[in-house]
Amino acid sequence: MIRLLGIILLLLIIPNLSPAQQIPVDERLVREEMRKRGIEESDQDAIRKKLEQRGFDLDNIDPSQVGALEKALAEVIAEIEQEKKANAADSAAKAAEDVANDQLEEKVREGIKDVAKEGIDEVQDAVERGDPLDKALAEEIIDVEDKLPPTKVYGQNFFRDKSIAVFNQASDVSPPDSYILGPGDKVNISIWGLSQEDATYEINKAGFIKPSVMPRINLKGMDFGKAKSMLESRFAQYYRFRPEEFEVTITYARTITINIYGEVFSPGSFTIPATNTAFNALIASGGPSDIGSVRNIKLHREGEIPRQIDVYEFMNNPSVREDFYLQENDFIHVPVAERVVSIQGAVRRAFKYELIEGENLLTLIEYAGGLDDNAYRNNIQIKRYVDDEERLIDVNLSQLLSNGQNFPLLSGDEVIVNVIPKPYKNFVSVDGAVEIPGKYEMSAGMKISDLMEKGGLAEVARIDIAFLLRTNADGTVNYSKVNLENIINNPASTDNINLQPRDRLLVLAQTTYVDQANLVVRGAVRNPSVHQFDPSEKLKVEDAIILAGGLRRDAAAIAYIKRPSFNNSKQVEYLRVNLSNALADPNSIDNLVLKPNDSLQVLSSLTYTDEFFVRVSGAVRQPGTYKYDESLNLKDVLTLAGGLRIEAAKSRIDISRVVIQENEPTRTTVATLEVDENFELAGSQSDLQLEPFDQIFVRRVPEFQLQQNITINGEVKFPGDYPLISDNERIASLLSRAGGLTKEAFLQGATLYRPDGGTGYVILDLKEVLDDKNSLYNYILKTGDIIDIPKQNDLVTIKMTGTRSSDLYPDKVLSQGKFNAPFHKGKRARYYVEEYAAGIGGEGRSRLITVEHPNGQIERTKNFGLFRVYPKVRKGSVITVGKKKPKPEKEKSEKEKEEVDWNKVIANTVAQASAVLTLVLLIQQINR
Repeated sequence: MIRLLGIILLLLIIPNLSPAQQIPVDERLVREEMRKRGIEESDQDAIRKKLEQRGFDLDNIDPSQVGALEKALAEVIAEIEQEKKANAADSAAKAAEDVANDQLEEKVREGIKDVAKEGIDEVQDAVERGDPLDKALAEEIIDVEDKLPPTKVYGQNFFRDKSIAVFNQASDVSPPDSYILGPGDKVNISIWGLSQEDATYEINKAGFIKPSVMPRINLKGMDFGKAKSMLESRFAQYYRFRPEEFEVTITYARTITINIYGEVFSPGSFTIPATNTAFNALIASGGPSDIGSVRNIKLHREGEIPRQIDVYEFMNNPSVREDFYLQENDFIHVPVAERVVSIQGAVRRAFKYELIEGENLLTLIEYAGGLDDNAYRNNIQIKRYVDDEERLIDVNLSQLLSNGQNFPLLSGDEVIVNVIPKPYKNFVSVDGAVEIPGKYEMSAGMKISDLMEKGGLAEVARIDIAFLLRTNADGTVNYSKVNLENIINNPASTDNINLQPRDRLLVLAQTTYVDQANLVVRGAVRNPSVHQFDPSEKLKVEDAIILAGGLRRDAAAIAYIKRPSFNNSKQVEYLRVNLSNALADPNSIDNLVLKPNDSLQVLSSLTYTDEFFVRVSGAVRQPGTYKYDESLNLKDVLTLAGGLRIEAAKSRIDISRVVIQENEPTRTTVATLEVDENFELAGSQSDLQLEPFDQIFVRRVPEFQLQQNITINGEVKFPGDYPLISDNERIASLLSRAGGLTKEAFLQGATLYRPDGGTGYVILDLKEVLDDKNSLYNYILKTGDIIDIPKQNDLVTIKMTGTRSSDLYPDKVLSQGKFNAPFHKGKRARYYVEEYAAGIGGEGRSRLITVEHPNGQIERTKNFGLFRVYPKVRKGSVITVGKKKPKPEKEKSEKEKEEVDWNKVIANTVAQASAVLTLVLLIQQINR
């Protein structure tokens, strides 16, 4: 507020005051005066708007208006003070409403308990929209079932993991035959065939429907299956059709109100379609709480005996739910679970279970899915709390089953089924060089020969020695040597020891005691490969070449053998081999005997050959690099390069050559040649030969270029593509060649787009170009330029972002994100925002108003310190209100914020004014 009032009045008065009249004032006085008046900085936009409503255009204040402005300011301040009082009253009312909302939230929390906070907020939103609390709770509980507490008792998961859903719409589902019809249900009859009919009838309060030309049909209290049969029989008396040409459906099921109370997450009354069973209704209430029963739920109906709902029965037979369709004002009561026991250990589904009368240990095991295969049945343990102490009870399940007995369980019992404590011991094993290693059953009197027969000795097995490993009671192992050859030859041998449980026979392999070696052949051979070494050491170089498929054509006459040292594998010896001698004479000294892990490397002659090339570039169709050969000449290179392009200068072909001399620095020479239509060299140059590394450059004809076109679209007499007729042709010349402008041409909207170098749109003022050919906007045209001249446009576009347009316009206008308004001559951007867009929105900022003119130029609001000048608006302009930037994550505290340098602000704003005048002193100055 200080900034608005002080600067506005300062701008109005200072130009009319003499230096002696400009009174320097302490800034603190300004702040104190505004504080006393209760005016804050945030009131700036409101004051500006109210002043503009009184006819004061703050962007164009006349000094003669100062007196009226003073009075208006006083009125505006009074209004703002009244508004603040009213806002304070509204805040008090809002606080009271928040208290009510808090109470509602607490009620929701009591019903849903541990449901996530965001779920509660969604319920509140639904209630604020006018939805009943029970409906809002029902819908929300369905959406947040995964946020309910973890299941503690088996059966609770049925209500918490979306096993079934609540049908919230009366047309959500087609009821089964067991559905009981009642008033409000809508029944559709479809007949096709000789007779045609398609009609919907609603069951009235009296319980019947009344088809035309037929007596009324009572359906109240009848299940849907029987109703279909009866309706087919009745309609058959008046219509002709076959049974398959008659269909009855329920298009709308009535809604009923049911009451759920007891241990559920959200007790209360619920209005739901009658297609929901008691199980669906319980889903709407969140299902039983952690202490609620899932076995003894009661359905109460007036005039009938209460019925018991057992979730376990439903989970074993889902069709049971069809017996629990609801009627108006039914009550469902969920009591506290009376007997809950847990079972853990070697069962298929360890959990807590609720047991009812007559169910005990055997039933509990059945509910848990039965025992695991490794369960220890002779001692099932039960922890029980009796007389303020914990007791442990051992139960022999095998004995119970054999005697046909059961074991009674009490609430809180913990049943523990242990696994078989001891692993099997009646086995012996054989490993190593055998056909079938592993464990085998040990029989009485079993010997090593019997185990050998089961495992089967492998061909590589050593039979002179094996080991029998025997485990002692203390876990240690004894090793005994066994001669398998003696056992094979004489089963009665002392080596054929009698086995004991857990004995292990380890049969050794001959390969374990042999050093494996390879022979590698690589390089210029047809089949480089690795071969197993011959321990007889008969293989020679000639043999290795034969094993590798022989030499390739590029094989050199030299090869090398890399031979690792026998005692030091990191040390390698290199042996040079003359292959010509080795292959020509098997007895040659070059035909060496190969040793273990030798690597024979056959060298390639290509390794010692340099690759030469020539390169061609410039005005040829396929520039590139080509391998050099003495047979290659210039004509060949130009032909291989696709020939010369149309712009090529046949008289200017440069060849760059590097001169290489032994022990001398290289130097480069360039020769300029001329070729004819057949790429033949002319005159004395015809015998020129190419050399390695030559570079051929085919030059372009100087200043060669095809037509350079630009495009002019829109309101000229002859729009289209035009070739540039000079290097520096300008826009005015092009307009003249295009026949000039039409009467509909909108000069302010003309645009110039230049793709050259990614330039993009260039600001254009076509009116100035026509008025003055020396204008800076009379650009030199370039290839690809596109000039668009639109028709006259007398509209101004306003984007809705940052404005209050949603308060004025329907959705079909808002969906466009912008709208158009008539052009007002002389009016600036702020006028259009206030007049047609309902002013600046909550996130919009007046200092961020921008105007995009039809020619692409963007003009921003000018902020002279604290005083703003809004952009001018032209026909076809687009007005945008910018939004404030989001707050940083960590704002500076008040102490950390930098103090505003008021003197600097005023100096920059009002021609170096020395200080800000307080409102009181300014008014006093005006009154003089």
